[in-house]
Amino acid sequence: MEIKTLTLGNIAVNCYLLLSETAAVVIDPGFESEAALDFLKNAQNKERLIILTHAHYDHIGYALELSRQTDTKIAIGKFDNEALLNSYVNLAVMFHTELEPFLADLLLKDGDGFAVGDIEFKVIHTPGHTVGSVSLLVDNVLFSGDTLFKESIGRTDFLGGSFGEIEKSVKKLYTLPEDTIVMAGHGENTTIGYEKNYNPYIRG
Repeated sequence: MEIKTLTLGNIAVNCYLLLSETAAVVIDPGFESEAALDFLKNAQNKERLIILTHAHYDHIGYALELSRQTDTKIAIGKFDNEALLNSYVNLAVMFHTELEPFLADLLLKDGDGFAVGDIEFKVIHTPGHTVGSVSLLVDNVLFSGDTLFKESIGRTDFLGGSFGEIEKSVKKLYTLPEDTIVMAGHGENTTIGYEKNYNPYIRG
């Protein structure tokens, strides 16, 4: 599996493109991207999916248009689906952005295992940044959304946020093998082992 990182928009959200022999997956297409559009258009012979780690505007902003233009379904954690309809909860209003309301095609639950082509995902419900945030484990790579960053964690002062919840979520992630690579919603890659030892907000 190949992973390509696109850094999009004015707050530098990480959008991930996962490509294998039989699958093409886009994680968190928050802002318009020709690269993401071409990626899915060029993979019409593969199984495709758009996955949203949570329902904040900077992670969902291009998802509906990308889905329409490529006929690709959208997945999100089941507890964040309704936030796709609410511009206050998804922060579009706060950041003066207009987003057309929509709902996802597939709802992800904690512990779910599912495959897109030959790429196998495990869903880990990681609330705290939002009520329905999910992290996605693929082999030894964790796509953590805005739950866990290098030496940081997601904000908990938005609607649906909770420090107590994100603390529990991060500690759940800390049970993964220490060499697990963490690819977050913003910023650099890190590892579970590094964060357990050096994250100033939550130590393992």
